Amino acid sequence: MPELENVHIDKVLTNISVQYRNADYVGTQLMPIVPVKKESDKYYIYNSKADRFRIPKTLRAPKTESRTVDWKVTTGTYSCEEHALNDLIDDRERANADKPLNLEVDTVEFLTDILQLGLEMRIKTILESSLSANAPSVKWDTYDTSDPISDIEAGKDAIHSVIFKEPNVLLLAKPVYDKLKHHPDILDRIKYVQKGVVTPELMAGVFEVEEVIVGKAGYNTAKEGKTANYSYLWGKNAILAYVEPRPGIKKFSLGYVFQSQKFKTRRARIEVKHSDWFEVSSIQDERMVAVACGYRISPAIT
Repeated sequence: MPELENVHIDKVLTNISVQYRNADYVGTQLMPIVPVKKESDKYYIYNSKADRFRIPKTLRAPKTESRTVDWKVTTGTYSCEEHALNDLIDDRERANADKPLNLEVDTVEFLTDILQLGLEMRIKTILESSLSANAPSVKWDTYDTSDPISDIEAGKDAIHSVIFKEPNVLLLAKPVYDKLKHHPDILDRIKYVQKGVVTPELMAGVFEVEEVIVGKAGYNTAKEGKTANYSYLWGKNAILAYVEPRPGIKKFSLGYVFQSQKFKTRRARIEVKHSDWFEVSSIQDERMVAVACGYRISPAIT
């Protein structure tokens, strides 16, 4: 660990860590990032729809106050925690690099990618623990008898009947998406489309949602020191969600990532190790806001 007085924020590399995004990580498309000023504060949990959809009396007599209405909510407390990783660039490693700056960029992107993978896992974990697993009566890779379109419709109806908003995002784990691409019911719906090949955009049209996103992230399930074992992070999930297009702390949506600090890169010199030290960190907390905005189908395939 470098001495504190030798550590400083590298603005150029911080911009790289902020802008870097692995397209395979889609968790924040279900639980968007909401910037917050305080590391700990209250947020609203929407678990009742009664007051939101009751039609109140709106007539106001002269010289009287208008009627006060409110969507009764409970509050929870988010508490942002710092997630950080560091790496060293040895002097010999730098001397042998064709472009030393690229070595620094690669290091920062490597650290940022691992931190983003961790966030992806935390989002997936909170969604799986909060949303019941609704397994289809027939798994979708049983092409002759399964009905994924009806199963998705049932999920959409379940959400709409509670929040009276159409779910606008469908996340499909890559193994699920790959099976659905060849499902005869899906192919039949797009057979007159010029492309003739299933894409997430075409699948969104079939399921009548604004966006289909594919969870492609993979991770090593083995503990450190054990033989590597790789798996798709999103498993066999299909998750429908209503996601607020303009996220805010008072707007209901499936969930949010409350972030008090974006990715930041610090660097220092550790002379005793003949190395430059780089650290990437962010401060955030992931919280469910309205469980009724989500519906999980799992396992969707065998």
